[in-house]
Amino acid sequence: MDCADLLMAACILISIMAASILTTQLTKYYGQEKVAALDSLSISIEPGEVYGFLGANGAGKSTTIRLLLNFLHPTTGTALIMGLDSVKQSVEVKKHVGYLSGDVALFTKPTGNELLNYLGSLHTVTGSRKLLEQRFEADLDKPLGNLSKGN
Repeated sequence: MDCADLLMAACILISIMAASILTTQLTKYYGQEKVAALDSLSISIEPGEVYGFLGANGAGKSTTIRLLLNFLHPTTGTALIMGLDSVKQSVEVKKHVGYLSGDVALFTKPTGNELLNYLGSLHTVTGSRKLLEQRFEADLDKPLGNLSKGN
């Protein structure tokens, strides 16, 4: 390892310690034709920084987010979330990150209470139900189809 390699390793280590999200040459190709959905993305997002993914359809916004959350596996490159490898430490990453797709589809007839009861039966978290009810101020007796998207 020469001086340049050591310097690069030191820069990456410093970035890992400082960045909330760090990608290095993150790439995703599809199919045998190797159609690029994302090509060599390298970004560093610092703690407290707000970062928006803006771009035309097909620019790689959703692909990037799905790679960061390990919903997709990268063809090449790496992604670190709070210093954790998004592929190798995916479970630990998900303990610290929330994701809500903009095109989530729910059943429309059940009420908010019925949905929360169902979701609560899948995962045991104590005290979160009351917090959700207070924070969102949604009428949980209404069918989901009658609530706004925000609720």
